[in-house]
Amino acid sequence: MTNPLPPPSDFPDELLAGRAQGGDRTAFETLVLRYLGPARAFCTKLLRDQVLAEDACQDGFLKAWRGLPGFRGEAKFRTWLWRILVNAANDLRKPKPEAIGEREFEAVPERDVVAEDAVARGVAELPDRQREVLLMRAELGLDLEEIAAALGITYDAAKANLSLARKKLRELLT
Repeated sequence: MTNPLPPPSDFPDELLAGRAQGGDRTAFETLVLRYLGPARAFCTKLLRDQVLAEDACQDGFLKAWRGLPGFRGEAKFRTWLWRILVNAANDLRKPKPEAIGEREFEAVPERDVVAEDAVARGVAELPDRQREVLLMRAELGLDLEEIAAALGITYDAAKANLSLARKKLRELLT
């Protein structure tokens, strides 16, 4: 008796990406399902707005689908995807003249933990690049090489930004 193939959800990212490049929508859907939760959490913390985070995720995954023919596999798929999501979030950060003052904010439920709120406020005060690096490390578990590749910066710049973010966050919390 032969062993059946594992379900697509068990396939490595690069195999699924290769299948998706060939037009396999199910392979891409598997990748979306794999990364949608972490992407939403990351974009929400990055943008500090759930509605914008949903938009960034939708834009990012759509751009990833359209950009698959250009994915050469030189970086890991997840590194490539995180770069697209960071760019999508950054695009939404830029105010559009017609939209200023028109955006509605979604109510966010209050947290019971004061420390969690303090950390969130501290992270929000970090410069954009430091916040991106810190969240990619803390929330996504990316290593410095992956962060550098995803953000298009050097390893040393990623390391320095992470160190500065941690230092500033400690200062803000003490």
